[in-house]
Amino acid sequence: MGEGHTHRERRASILRSRPEVRRLFGQSPATALFASGVVAAQLALAWAVAGAPWWLLLGAAYAVGAFLAHYLNVVIHECSHNLVFRWTPPNKALGILVNLPGVLPSAIPFRHYHLLHHRFLGRPRLDADVPLEWEVALVRRSRVGKLLWVLAQPFTYAVLNPLAVRRRIAVDGWLVANCVVVIAASSAVAFWLGPAALGYLGLSVYFAVGPHPTGAHILQEHIVFDGDYETASYYGPINAISINHGFHVEHHDFPNIPGSRLSKLRELAPRSYIGLFHHRSRIETLWTFIMEPRVGLDSRVIRGTELMPVGR
Repeated sequence: MGEGHTHRERRASILRSRPEVRRLFGQSPATALFASGVVAAQLALAWAVAGAPWWLLLGAAYAVGAFLAHYLNVVIHECSHNLVFRWTPPNKALGILVNLPGVLPSAIPFRHYHLLHHRFLGRPRLDADVPLEWEVALVRRSRVGKLLWVLAQPFTYAVLNPLAVRRRIAVDGWLVANCVVVIAASSAVAFWLGPAALGYLGLSVYFAVGPHPTGAHILQEHIVFDGDYETASYYGPINAISINHGFHVEHHDFPNIPGSRLSKLRELAPRSYIGLFHHRSRIETLWTFIMEPRVGLDSRVIRGTELMPVGR
């Protein structure tokens, strides 16, 4: 069993025993350069498949586009924690930039709801990651229900659950800029490259948060598959192309460490993570969630709804 059961306890324990972990705190500006290249690559692929048959477009979105879209979503996640640049404005600006191939504006809304997720982990109507009661009752633990939910996951994750959060996002200049810039980019793609190119980008985003190994991170992070830990990590090959996004326990322990340095955290404090349940295959995560009756949307730690941070 790892040292410390909650994120707060484990963080305090690690800092006591390995204070040099503080050297990992900070930003990773190099992420911005690589992310800009991925944006260009995704748009180039949209151009390349603009005249392709539907089956090739679908295959390209699943085999390549979803991984690129997932990486860009992870960069938005890093920007939400100000882990690319030191100050908030350039992080928000980079988030909007990498959101360009995302078809719909998501960078600024994600920042708002994700920071609430960290502050109110597991609290219904405050943590957008917590499924709604009627959602759980509808899906239950049936295989068909869970399969349909995974297919609908992009909608529930990005639209339905955030709308139920009581702390609404402020309509400010950044949100307006995000909407205007991304919608303008999507319109330009549709006009200049054609609807098929926009369809490729949309399918890439759909798979990246839906029925795909990259989309399985939503299940991996806080669904309890084994034990009683409210957060689980993934240690597999997708981490190599997603800035260690699978290191989710480590991220909740230290949200001020960039993903590129989370593997170093494990090296400095291995005893704190040995024995914790973790995933090694995202395909297995999808299969287990759908097929195992012991796992469902209600397989997670739910906390009270009082308006106070849990510090986890």
